[in-house]
Amino acid sequence: MYKFVTLNNTTAAFYENLTYPTYRSRLKMLDSNESIIAVGVYLGSQPVGLVLAETSTDRKSAEILSLFVVPEQRGCGLGKTLLTYLEEELYQHGFLQINLVYVPNSTTPRLEKILKQCNWSSPQLRMLVCSAPIINIKSASWLKLADVLPPGYSIFPWIELTQQEKESIQTQQVKSAWYPQILSPWTETEMIEPLNSLGLRYENQVIGWMITHRIALDTIRYTKLFVREDLQPLGRAIPLLAKAIRLQLETKEDSKAVFTVLANNTPMVKFIYKRFVPHQLSIRQSWGTTKVF
Repeated sequence: MYKFVTLNNTTAAFYENLTYPTYRSRLKMLDSNESIIAVGVYLGSQPVGLVLAETSTDRKSAEILSLFVVPEQRGCGLGKTLLTYLEEELYQHGFLQINLVYVPNSTTPRLEKILKQCNWSSPQLRMLVCSAPIINIKSASWLKLADVLPPGYSIFPWIELTQQEKESIQTQQVKSAWYPQILSPWTETEMIEPLNSLGLRYENQVIGWMITHRIALDTIRYTKLFVREDLQPLGRAIPLLAKAIRLQLETKEDSKAVFTVLANNTPMVKFIYKRFVPHQLSIRQSWGTTKVF
């Protein structure tokens, strides 16, 4: 008989292999961090399925980080039941919507069938996800742009961002929403990679950032590249990206890199195809779907 249970630190330890390595640390935070929700299912004493989600700071929405059922138990409706169990819990606590992002693979048709049965929105193309050994990009001529910035601009390690600068960025965001929330530098903070997460100042004001995340021991994800809108046509984002890549190359050439680009960011999509693809980067698509309660 299958049994579904909301997990805590103790019970979650048995489910670590049912989510991505990136998210396993979250299973150790369930008792101390109310933003993490994990629902597991077991058969006898054996864990056979897990759905892991993280709620927003305003407690209005949540994002599913992973949904997994062991291969031997697929086709029994466990995925759908796990998702329904999570939806009900979020609804009871007053959440307004739940989001899911995925990169298509062999299990995608089954996932999309479940989402349709549970009345989720039609999936929409969200991002391009590019990956390769970082050394593949070593010969790219545009990496030289890391050293080409006009007077008044300076690149700095993100860990050197001052508290005053952080508060200024946040205050400005409240007033004018000057950067897209999806490019916020304040998400996944526990995974931020200090090696090559960078900020960009112009006349002593922070106007952009390249935030990277360590998603595996040998892999860095280039996640949040942003420069203030009025400066974007001047190409100020590329030196930030080039500097971050060079720092990774200088530290460990045999590591890997993953780059994420919003599908509706036409200039960066063109840049990826023109400047990355020739260096043998693989490109996959990331899709997103939502359910509003």
